[in-house]
Amino acid sequence: MSNPWIKFKALLAPGAKQIVTVASVGTDGTSIVTLRDNNQIRVTGDSVAAGEKATIQEGKIIGKAPGLPAQTIEV
Repeated sequence: MSNPWIKFKALLAPGAKQIVTVASVGTDGTSIVTLRDNNQIRVTGDSVAAGEKATIQEGKIIGKAPGLPAQTIEV
């Protein structure tokens, strides 16, 4: 008999995704990215060039993101 909780967790994404701007790409397989609040963090991955948008999840670049405008609205 399989565990229904494990099946349910497999349907969910492992973490929140964020759109960031790649500030620089290192030679060690990491990149420095700029978050929407202008903080910078180091993430794993070097598949997106500096100056382009990327999608990150759990500290890893998972792909290139479109360069669409973003807006923050407080309610």
